Amino acid sequence: MRTEHINVNPTPFIPATRFVINENVSRISAPIAISGVKIRQDEDGRYFLNDLEKAAKADGVTKDIRPNEWLSLQATCEIEGFLITENPGFKPIAAKAGRYGGTYVTRELIYSYAMWISPAFHLHVIRTFDSLIAGQMEAAEGRQSRERARLESFAMTDAVKYTRLSAGKELKPFHFSNEFDLINRVVLGGSSKQYRVAHGLAANYPIRDTLTPCQIKAVEHMQRLNASLIDVGIDFDQRKAKLHQVFLLRHQRALIAETLRIES
Repeated sequence: MRTEHINVNPTPFIPATRFVINENVSRISAPIAISGVKIRQDEDGRYFLNDLEKAAKADGVTKDIRPNEWLSLQATCEIEGFLITENPGFKPIAAKAGRYGGTYVTRELIYSYAMWISPAFHLHVIRTFDSLIAGQMEAAEGRQSRERARLESFAMTDAVKYTRLSAGKELKPFHFSNEFDLINRVVLGGSSKQYRVAHGLAANYPIRDTLTPCQIKAVEHMQRLNASLIDVGIDFDQRKAKLHQVFLLRHQRALIAETLRIES
């Protein structure tokens, strides 16, 4: 018999946090801002040195920090030489002519310039880049988790299919959609339709692409557990209760902490 209006959580539906990731993690390409100044990049990923000078002044540095002074240092030339030795086909320092011209340098040289400016600004720059790299690594891990969740969803649909067919029961599309909505209600607090409406998504937009890493981890776990429960013949209401219990025990605290971090 078709299951309608599955009610897993007694609390009102609260839209889960939507998470949009940057797909390019081959190099740091997301916008970087230091002290409110956006640090531009050229087509090869080098950073605009003049923007870093502006950021340092916005950070409270008052001394003369013109890039040309730092570029003339022996230490700067030595770092440039090491980088050229490591990658002979790439220029670590590139001068661009024209209206929007200036000097662009690699991340290693950005660190060197920041250290020359001041220890405090050096730490500020390092921590900014470290935070960005950590975010991109988290995004990459999220993509891998989404792919695992997608692959493991087949185990759940297979469990539904073979359990019903082996019992001689009719198999309809809603038997599959009910199971996915069960997972969504447990993890996200509402059905896929409710989630799309809450976040302004098109009716056919894949909601998995908007979930946070912790949400994806919870979805992956709940799908795997649900498939196992279906395989051993646990009925729908019992599975619903067990999934909710395990979710509260294993995932709710992490999801709350993640939401607070994202929204802070």
